[in-house]
Amino acid sequence: MRELLVFKEKIKRFVGKNDVYIVPLLKFVLTFLALLRINGQLGFRGKIAGMPITLVVALAGSFLPLNLTLVILALIIVFHLTALSLECAALVFALFLVMFLFYFRFASKDSVAVLLTPLSFAFKLPYVIPISMGLVGTPSSMVSVGCGAVVYHVLHYIAANKQELGSVSILKDGDKSEKIAGVKSLVDGILNNRAMMVYVVAFAATVLVVYIIRRLAIAYCWQIAIVAGAVTCLITVIVANGIFKGGVSVGGAFIGLILSIILNIILQYFCFDLDYNRTEKVQFEDDEYYYYVKAVPKNTIRVASAPQKRKPAVERPVAERPATDKAADARSKLSSILKPAKPASFRKPVRRESSEDSTESGARRTVRTNAANAARRSAQRPSSEGRKPLE
Repeated sequence: MRELLVFKEKIKRFVGKNDVYIVPLLKFVLTFLALLRINGQLGFRGKIAGMPITLVVALAGSFLPLNLTLVILALIIVFHLTALSLECAALVFALFLVMFLFYFRFASKDSVAVLLTPLSFAFKLPYVIPISMGLVGTPSSMVSVGCGAVVYHVLHYIAANKQELGSVSILKDGDKSEKIAGVKSLVDGILNNRAMMVYVVAFAATVLVVYIIRRLAIAYCWQIAIVAGAVTCLITVIVANGIFKGGVSVGGAFIGLILSIILNIILQYFCFDLDYNRTEKVQFEDDEYYYYVKAVPKNTIRVASAPQKRKPAVERPVAERPATDKAADARSKLSSILKPAKPASFRKPVRRESSEDSTESGARRTVRTNAANAARRSAQRPSSEGRKPLE
């Protein structure tokens, strides 16, 4: 157990020191994987699907905000679809516009969930993200997770039916009835995807249940929330699959939820690891209230930092004072003799200077200037010539 705590603290310290480099790198990897998925499923525009454009867009995404990266990826999808069918591109653009309105209104801070949800479907782990967002997100995370599920199923449907969708755009103007029928089938196929409905309902219920339980003031609330969210998701998938006839595999959902529990326990270990054996209950009061506080300490351990190597001290010879310092000493001594310091309590009365007073003060300044210049010249002469006393 101690080794795990040391390992966790080392990782947290490493991420904290190098987050300037780690965050852009993670954003680059996330954008790059999303582009590979888009180009693999669609890829109707060969120039955009090429590796140079993909790397440039991923590199730009590592420095841009994730919300702007989402908009760029949506535009790339629409531009791919223009090569397949203008009707399909217009429909998907309208669908993306509605989703962005909901997303930016309710869940604009969950851009990671919108990107990770389609990728989790690609890696056959779609149930990880709703449980994770219930742990670290808010109830509005239902919108972001639902949008990610919709995007995946829309792209999956278009990739599976690209021949039928492409045939709609090549119909001639005389075949208006067939063209309208083709557009209607396109709308029904995209919007009435039953499997998509099952996942959207199950993910929304999972996020809500996990969020409610992990906010409770009970011991091991995050672990209970993970297990309860997995059970809720499985039951919802079974019920919604029976209602919508979505064809979702219940066995695959069970195995995916087991893996989701394991991965989210690892996430909980890094985000919310508490030592409930040292729980304390504190009671105090002020002028208006009594306070009953339950304090649960975190499982932490101090990791000694690596000792820094010190450079050996190098002895340097003491340099002689230059002649300019001797001249400065002579000037300071002369100025202290000609103009003694005044006591702190002395205050010169404010009065207007007459012409005689200004003449006398100018004469005194001239004498002091001449004396200082003579001292400077005498200090700069070589020692062999000797010095003449001041007159």
